[in-house]
Amino acid sequence: MLDWRVRILLFTNNLDKDRFKPNRFKIFRCGVSTLEVDLRFTDLDSGLEYISEVCDIGELCIFNRGEPLPLNSTEEIMKGINEGFHSMSEEKYWIGHEIFEDYWKHYKDDRSKFFHGIVLLCVSMVHFQMDHQANAERIFGDARREIAHFVDGALSWKFSYPLSSSILNELREISHSLA
Repeated sequence: MLDWRVRILLFTNNLDKDRFKPNRFKIFRCGVSTLEVDLRFTDLDSGLEYISEVCDIGELCIFNRGEPLPLNSTEEIMKGINEGFHSMSEEKYWIGHEIFEDYWKHYKDDRSKFFHGIVLLCVSMVHFQMDHQANAERIFGDARREIAHFVDGALSWKFSYPLSSSILNELREISHSLA
């Protein structure tokens, strides 16, 4: 595998997957209205150059390896939580996963378990986007069990793609009280 430093997520609603060069590390995740292309590069310039050769650069999300979210103040924590749920509501579950993973690892108490449950929900949806239905449903069940300690009725949630706005709103409200 490529020793990557930069991960770029490209979001588009119209892209021919065959335009991507062979033997390039890439993952495709299909949402209801967008295609997410997940690419890894040794540096940002080579990533942007590669993408510009394939298509017009549209909406991108760039991750630099080893740079966690700043979680030093309540304001920063709330901003990150809101960004995570905004990403999830737009079916950008990998971004939500990345954001909430920082919270899961940041907290060393019961809150860690709650944010781990949200990470699992995101992973479940990512598996669905990659057409891994059985894994998506299994991981969704794991997420429900983690979250059930915080959300009454979580065990009765039914798997569906995308996540329902009622589930997202309930989780957002609880996460604000835990931050």
